[in-house]
Amino acid sequence: MVKAAVMRGYNEPLSIEELELAPPREDEVLVKVSAAGVCHSDLSVIECKIPIPPPCVLGHEGAGVVEQVGKGVTNLKPGDHVLLAWVQNCGKCAYCQAGKTHLCPTGLEMGMTGQDNVFSKNGSPIGKMAGVGCFSEKTVVRATAAIKIRDDVPLESACLVGCGVMTGVGAAINTVRIEPGDSVAVFGCGGVGLNVIQGAALCGASTIVAVDLLDSKLQQAKLFGATHLVNGKSVDPVQAIKDATGGHGVDYAFEVIGAPPVIAQAFNAVKRGGSAVVVGVPGFDQMVTVPGIALPLEEKSVVGSLYGSANLNRDMPRMIDLYMNKKLKIDELISRTVKLDQINDAFDAMKAGEVNRTVIRF
Repeated sequence: MVKAAVMRGYNEPLSIEELELAPPREDEVLVKVSAAGVCHSDLSVIECKIPIPPPCVLGHEGAGVVEQVGKGVTNLKPGDHVLLAWVQNCGKCAYCQAGKTHLCPTGLEMGMTGQDNVFSKNGSPIGKMAGVGCFSEKTVVRATAAIKIRDDVPLESACLVGCGVMTGVGAAINTVRIEPGDSVAVFGCGGVGLNVIQGAALCGASTIVAVDLLDSKLQQAKLFGATHLVNGKSVDPVQAIKDATGGHGVDYAFEVIGAPPVIAQAFNAVKRGGSAVVVGVPGFDQMVTVPGIALPLEEKSVVGSLYGSANLNRDMPRMIDLYMNKKLKIDELISRTVKLDQINDAFDAMKAGEVNRTVIRF
């Protein structure tokens, strides 16, 4: 039996319940969860913006220790410290063979359906979010969703690499590969947006414009490397970005909210030949409208970024090394640590804009 946070219905508080957990099957591992970050995507599931059906154990940003491995698992063993990855891969399809494991359609389908009968209660199956379900004392995941990391890193900090750090930093260094001297704007300075900012700073961007509606978030953005702060509630962010770049606009504008009107603002804020990078996840029924004429005549583009376009086995350990060498800020992302039974308070704080990241400690 394990204690877990279960979504029983959309737009309802999570319930803390005792669940049965099946042992690992072939190509699966049992992980004792040490820490889990509370990410905005978890809230998007609760609000039905990401359509994962209840009942479901939420949580997709976690770290822990392998306790048991299933048949056929050769790359992990009990005692290994691992990050939990919410994009799995089959290892066989054309995307996996090309090294683009984050685009594996089979892995994404496995993760998003959430129905693999790992968790249950009184004989009734309970799904798990994104193939992870780490708002639980223990979980069972596919071996490709458990990424081995060094043993000397604090798992309370490392867990954030499982989503926010990898998604944000990866968008900057992998998806578009910012070069020294480039100019960047970031719309949305929550946990993922701050990581886009520090990813851009790592790459050597000379101008990094942070855009948010809360001054407290903008002050955090400055700590992570932003050179210009724009409150989109008081000024036109597109004009402010152009003013900061000599009227041209930026090379790359990252939208980290998932709001179609803001995606359009990001597109309008890039210069000729620039790219708007969509990191935030809009509702599945939402459409995005941009000026079509700017696509051919200005060579502007809209680029999607899934999980920081990461090769997880390469990039997650690399993020950990950067953190341990004090080149990457992770501790500064953690606003609060809570216990599992305080999970609903963590979501309230997120909705109020009070935190960068809340971490659950088990």
